Amino acid sequence: MQAAMGPILAAASWLSVLAPALAAAAEDVADVATPVPDSRPAFEGALGLQVGNAPQYLGSDLRTTALRPGIYLRWGRFSISTAGNLRNRYDDDVLRGFGAELLRSDDWRVQLGLRIDHGRQASDSLDLAQLDEVEPTLRSRLSTTWRFEPDWQLGAGWSADVLGRGGGSVVDLSLEHDIRLSQRSRLSVGAGMSWADQRYMAARFGISPTAAERSGLPAYAPGAGWRDIGFSLHLRTDIDRQWSVWGTASLGRLLGPTVDSPLTKQVTQFAVVSGVVWRF
Repeated sequence: MQAAMGPILAAASWLSVLAPALAAAAEDVADVATPVPDSRPAFEGALGLQVGNAPQYLGSDLRTTALRPGIYLRWGRFSISTAGNLRNRYDDDVLRGFGAELLRSDDWRVQLGLRIDHGRQASDSLDLAQLDEVEPTLRSRLSTTWRFEPDWQLGAGWSADVLGRGGGSVVDLSLEHDIRLSQRSRLSVGAGMSWADQRYMAARFGISPTAAERSGLPAYAPGAGWRDIGFSLHLRTDIDRQWSVWGTASLGRLLGPTVDSPLTKQVTQFAVVSGVVWRF
Protein backbone atom coordinates (compact mmCIF):
# COMPACT_ATOMS: atom_id res chain seq x y z
CA MET A 1 0.00 0.00 0.00
CA GLN A 2 2.81 2.41 0.87
CA ALA A 3 4.53 1.64 -2.46
CA ALA A 4 1.33 2.45 -4.35
CA MET A 5 0.75 5.69 -2.42
CA GLY A 6 4.27 6.99 -3.12
CA PRO A 7 3.63 7.89 -6.78
CA ILE A 8 0.24 9.41 -5.94
CA LEU A 9 1.73 11.67 -3.26
CA ALA A 10 4.58 12.61 -5.61
CA ALA A 11 2.09 13.56 -8.32
CA ALA A 12 0.07 15.69 -5.91
CA SER A 13 3.23 17.46 -4.70
CA TRP A 14 4.46 18.06 -8.24
CA LEU A 15 1.17 19.54 -9.40
CA SER A 16 0.82 21.71 -6.28
CA VAL A 17 4.16 23.33 -7.12
CA LEU A 18 3.64 23.60 -10.88
CA ALA A 19 0.03 24.84 -10.96
CA PRO A 20 0.56 28.18 -9.14
CA ALA A 21 3.67 28.91 -11.22
CA LEU A 22 1.87 28.37 -14.52
CA ALA A 23 -1.20 30.29 -13.42
CA ALA A 24 0.94 33.21 -12.23
CA ALA A 25 2.74 33.30 -15.58
CA ALA A 26 -0.58 33.63 -17.34
CA GLU A 27 -1.94 36.38 -15.09
CA ASP A 28 1.26 38.43 -15.38
CA VAL A 29 0.96 38.69 -19.16
CA ALA A 30 -2.58 39.92 -19.77
CA ASP A 31 -6.19 39.32 -18.94
CA VAL A 32 -7.36 38.73 -22.50
CA ALA A 33 -7.65 35.29 -24.07
CA THR A 34 -5.18 34.43 -26.80
CA PRO A 35 -6.88 34.77 -30.20
CA VAL A 36 -7.06 31.71 -32.41
CA PRO A 37 -7.08 32.24 -36.20
CA ASP A 38 -10.36 31.44 -37.93
CA SER A 39 -8.66 29.70 -40.86
CA ARG A 40 -5.68 27.36 -40.86
CA PRO A 41 -2.56 28.39 -42.77
CA ALA A 42 -1.02 25.91 -45.18
CA PHE A 43 2.08 25.67 -42.99
CA GLU A 44 2.73 25.88 -39.24
CA GLY A 45 5.24 24.55 -36.74
CA ALA A 46 6.45 24.40 -33.16
CA LEU A 47 9.71 23.95 -31.28
CA GLY A 48 9.77 22.51 -27.78
CA LEU A 49 12.04 21.43 -24.95
CA GLN A 50 10.89 18.97 -22.30
CA VAL A 51 12.31 17.17 -19.28
CA GLY A 52 10.76 14.02 -17.87
CA ASN A 53 11.22 11.36 -15.24
CA ALA A 54 9.82 7.88 -15.90
CA PRO A 55 10.49 4.15 -15.34
CA GLN A 56 13.37 2.78 -17.38
CA TYR A 57 10.90 0.43 -19.09
CA LEU A 58 7.26 -0.48 -18.58
CA GLY A 59 7.20 -2.48 -15.35
CA SER A 60 10.57 -1.29 -14.03
CA ASP A 61 11.16 -0.03 -10.50
CA LEU A 62 14.23 1.92 -11.68
CA ARG A 63 13.82 5.43 -13.07
CA THR A 64 15.48 7.66 -15.62
CA THR A 65 15.45 11.42 -16.23
CA ALA A 66 15.89 12.81 -19.74
CA LEU A 67 15.98 16.21 -21.45
CA ARG A 68 14.65 16.14 -25.02
CA PRO A 69 14.07 18.78 -27.71
CA GLY A 70 11.13 18.47 -30.07
CA ILE A 71 10.00 19.87 -33.42
CA TYR A 72 6.63 19.82 -35.16
CA LEU A 73 5.91 20.83 -38.77
CA ARG A 74 2.61 20.67 -40.67
CA TRP A 75 1.83 21.15 -44.35
CA GLY A 76 -1.90 21.00 -44.98
CA ARG A 77 -3.08 17.55 -43.83
CA PHE A 78 0.45 16.16 -43.36
CA SER A 79 2.75 16.61 -40.36
CA ILE A 80 6.02 15.42 -38.89
CA SER A 81 7.02 15.57 -35.24
CA THR A 82 9.82 14.24 -33.03
CA ALA A 83 7.72 14.44 -29.84
CA GLY A 84 4.19 13.47 -28.90
CA ASN A 85 3.61 16.08 -26.19
CA LEU A 86 3.54 19.10 -28.49
CA ARG A 87 0.27 20.84 -29.34
CA ASN A 88 -0.25 23.37 -32.10
CA ARG A 89 -2.05 26.71 -31.78
CA TYR A 90 -5.37 25.01 -32.58
CA ASP A 91 -5.00 22.75 -29.53
CA ASP A 92 -4.74 19.60 -31.65
CA ASP A 93 -2.94 16.51 -30.41
CA VAL A 94 0.28 16.00 -32.36
CA LEU A 95 1.24 12.55 -33.61
CA ARG A 96 4.85 11.50 -33.07
CA GLY A 97 6.54 10.70 -36.38
CA PHE A 98 4.82 11.24 -39.74
CA GLY A 99 1.08 11.97 -39.61
CA ALA A 100 -1.71 12.32 -42.15
CA GLU A 101 -5.12 13.72 -41.29
CA LEU A 102 -7.69 11.55 -43.06
CA LEU A 103 -10.86 13.21 -41.74
CA ARG A 104 -11.73 16.37 -39.82
CA SER A 105 -15.11 17.71 -38.82
CA ASP A 106 -16.57 19.56 -35.85
CA ASP A 107 -16.95 16.28 -33.93
CA TRP A 108 -14.59 13.78 -35.55
CA ARG A 109 -10.89 13.54 -36.36
CA VAL A 110 -9.17 10.53 -37.96
CA GLN A 111 -5.38 10.32 -38.36
CA LEU A 112 -2.83 7.86 -39.71
CA GLY A 113 0.67 7.95 -38.24
CA LEU A 114 4.00 6.29 -38.96
CA ARG A 115 6.97 6.38 -36.58
CA ILE A 116 10.23 4.63 -35.74
CA ASP A 117 10.02 2.30 -32.74
CA HIS A 118 13.55 2.06 -31.35
CA GLY A 119 12.74 -1.19 -29.57
CA ARG A 120 14.52 -2.03 -26.34
CA GLN A 121 18.22 -2.59 -25.76
CA ALA A 122 19.92 -4.55 -22.99
CA SER A 123 21.71 -1.34 -22.02
CA ASP A 124 18.42 0.44 -21.24
CA SER A 125 18.35 -1.02 -17.72
CA LEU A 126 20.42 -3.25 -15.46
CA ASP A 127 17.38 -5.55 -15.22
CA LEU A 128 17.57 -6.17 -19.00
CA ALA A 129 21.30 -6.89 -19.25
CA GLN A 130 21.01 -10.65 -19.89
CA LEU A 131 17.72 -10.64 -21.79
CA ASP A 132 16.77 -10.62 -25.46
CA GLU A 133 16.59 -7.21 -27.10
CA VAL A 134 13.48 -5.90 -28.86
CA GLU A 135 14.29 -5.11 -32.50
CA PRO A 136 13.77 -1.58 -33.82
CA THR A 137 10.92 -1.38 -36.30
CA LEU A 138 8.45 0.91 -38.02
CA ARG A 139 5.03 1.28 -36.41
CA SER A 140 1.82 2.58 -37.94
CA ARG A 141 -1.00 4.04 -35.88
CA LEU A 142 -4.61 4.64 -36.91
CA SER A 143 -6.47 6.83 -34.42
CA THR A 144 -9.84 8.51 -34.16
CA THR A 145 -11.19 11.16 -31.78
CA TRP A 146 -14.84 11.96 -31.15
CA ARG A 147 -15.65 15.24 -29.41
CA PHE A 148 -19.13 14.55 -28.07
CA GLU A 149 -19.30 17.62 -25.82
CA PRO A 150 -17.40 20.93 -25.98
CA ASP A 151 -14.96 19.80 -23.27
CA TRP A 152 -15.15 16.00 -23.61
CA GLN A 153 -13.54 13.68 -26.13
CA LEU A 154 -13.32 9.93 -26.63
CA GLY A 155 -10.37 8.40 -28.48
CA ALA A 156 -9.33 5.04 -29.86
CA GLY A 157 -6.18 3.87 -31.62
CA TRP A 158 -4.53 0.83 -33.17
CA SER A 159 -0.74 0.57 -33.47
CA ALA A 160 1.01 -2.19 -35.43
CA ASP A 161 4.52 -3.32 -36.38
CA VAL A 162 4.47 -2.85 -40.17
CA LEU A 163 7.86 -4.56 -40.73
CA GLY A 164 6.85 -7.78 -38.96
CA ARG A 165 9.78 -7.78 -36.53
CA GLY A 166 7.82 -9.23 -33.65
CA GLY A 167 6.58 -5.91 -32.29
CA GLY A 168 2.93 -6.93 -32.46
CA SER A 169 -0.10 -4.68 -32.10
CA VAL A 170 -1.60 -2.49 -29.38
CA VAL A 171 -5.16 -1.15 -29.12
CA ASP A 172 -5.88 1.79 -26.81
CA LEU A 173 -8.99 3.63 -25.59
CA SER A 174 -9.04 7.03 -23.89
CA LEU A 175 -11.41 9.59 -22.38
CA GLU A 176 -10.41 13.22 -21.77
CA HIS A 177 -12.08 16.18 -20.12
CA ASP A 178 -10.80 19.76 -20.40
CA ILE A 179 -11.26 22.22 -17.54
CA ARG A 180 -10.54 25.89 -18.21
CA LEU A 181 -8.90 27.32 -15.08
CA SER A 182 -8.52 30.81 -16.50
CA GLN A 183 -8.47 32.52 -19.85
CA ARG A 184 -4.96 31.21 -20.47
CA SER A 185 -4.67 28.09 -18.34
CA ARG A 186 -6.29 24.72 -19.01
CA LEU A 187 -6.28 21.43 -17.11
CA SER A 188 -6.96 18.18 -18.97
CA VAL A 189 -7.97 15.10 -17.00
CA GLY A 190 -7.63 11.81 -18.86
CA ALA A 191 -8.10 8.09 -18.41
CA GLY A 192 -7.18 5.24 -20.72
CA MET A 193 -6.43 1.57 -21.08
CA SER A 194 -4.66 -0.58 -23.63
CA TRP A 195 -4.74 -4.16 -24.94
CA ALA A 196 -1.83 -5.93 -26.67
CA ASP A 197 -1.58 -9.06 -28.78
CA GLN A 198 0.63 -12.07 -28.05
CA ARG A 199 3.56 -10.87 -30.17
CA TYR A 200 3.80 -7.56 -28.35
CA MET A 201 3.48 -9.23 -24.96
CA ALA A 202 6.16 -11.80 -25.80
CA ALA A 203 8.59 -9.13 -27.00
CA ARG A 204 8.13 -6.73 -24.08
CA PHE A 205 7.28 -9.00 -21.15
CA GLY A 206 8.28 -12.52 -22.21
CA ILE A 207 11.51 -14.36 -21.41
CA SER A 208 12.73 -16.93 -23.91
CA PRO A 209 14.33 -20.20 -22.75
CA THR A 210 17.78 -19.02 -23.89
CA ALA A 211 17.38 -15.68 -22.08
CA ALA A 212 16.22 -17.59 -18.99
CA GLU A 213 19.44 -19.63 -19.02
CA ARG A 214 21.58 -16.48 -19.29
CA SER A 215 19.74 -14.45 -16.67
CA GLY A 216 18.61 -17.08 -14.20
CA LEU A 217 15.04 -15.82 -14.47
CA PRO A 218 12.20 -18.25 -15.21
CA ALA A 219 11.07 -18.54 -18.84
CA TYR A 220 7.77 -16.78 -19.46
CA ALA A 221 5.50 -16.84 -22.53
CA PRO A 222 2.61 -14.40 -22.01
CA GLY A 223 -0.52 -14.41 -24.12
CA ALA A 224 -2.60 -11.54 -25.43
CA GLY A 225 -4.50 -9.42 -22.93
CA TRP A 226 -4.97 -6.05 -21.29
CA ARG A 227 -1.64 -4.29 -20.81
CA ASP A 228 -2.39 -1.38 -18.48
CA ILE A 229 -4.83 1.25 -17.27
CA GLY A 230 -3.84 4.81 -16.50
CA PHE A 231 -4.87 8.30 -15.46
CA SER A 232 -3.24 11.61 -16.33
CA LEU A 233 -3.33 15.31 -15.54
CA HIS A 234 -2.08 17.80 -18.12
CA LEU A 235 -1.74 21.48 -17.19
CA ARG A 236 -0.94 24.10 -19.81
CA THR A 237 -0.62 27.87 -19.70
CA ASP A 238 -0.48 29.98 -22.87
CA ILE A 239 1.79 32.93 -22.16
CA ASP A 240 0.83 34.42 -25.52
CA ARG A 241 -0.14 33.16 -28.97
CA GLN A 242 3.31 31.66 -29.56
CA TRP A 243 4.65 30.59 -26.15
CA SER A 244 3.23 27.97 -23.78
CA VAL A 245 4.46 26.08 -20.73
CA TRP A 246 3.00 22.75 -19.70
CA GLY A 247 3.34 19.76 -17.40
CA THR A 248 1.90 16.25 -17.27
CA ALA A 249 1.68 13.69 -14.48
CA SER A 250 0.52 10.15 -15.23
CA LEU A 251 -0.23 7.21 -12.97
CA GLY A 252 -0.83 3.72 -14.34
CA ARG A 253 -1.21 0.11 -13.29
CA LEU A 254 -0.17 -2.95 -15.26
CA LEU A 255 -2.82 -5.56 -15.96
CA GLY A 256 -3.23 -9.15 -17.09
CA PRO A 257 -0.16 -11.04 -18.41
CA THR A 258 2.15 -8.09 -17.71
CA VAL A 259 1.68 -8.46 -13.95
CA ASP A 260 2.95 -12.07 -13.93
CA SER A 261 6.08 -11.33 -15.96
CA PRO A 262 9.43 -11.74 -14.12
CA LEU A 263 10.38 -8.41 -15.77
CA THR A 264 7.68 -6.57 -13.83
CA LYS A 265 9.31 -5.18 -10.72
CA GLN A 266 6.62 -2.60 -9.97
CA VAL A 267 2.98 -2.86 -11.01
CA THR A 268 2.22 0.83 -10.36
CA GLN A 269 3.92 3.11 -12.88
CA PHE A 270 4.36 6.88 -12.46
CA ALA A 271 5.83 9.50 -14.79
CA VAL A 272 6.11 13.31 -14.91
CA VAL A 273 7.16 15.52 -17.80
CA SER A 274 7.12 19.28 -18.31
CA GLY A 275 8.27 21.62 -21.01
CA VAL A 276 8.02 24.83 -22.98
CA VAL A 277 6.87 25.23 -26.60
CA TRP A 278 7.18 28.02 -29.15
CA ARG A 279 4.72 27.94 -32.06
CA PHE A 280 5.18 29.62 -35.43
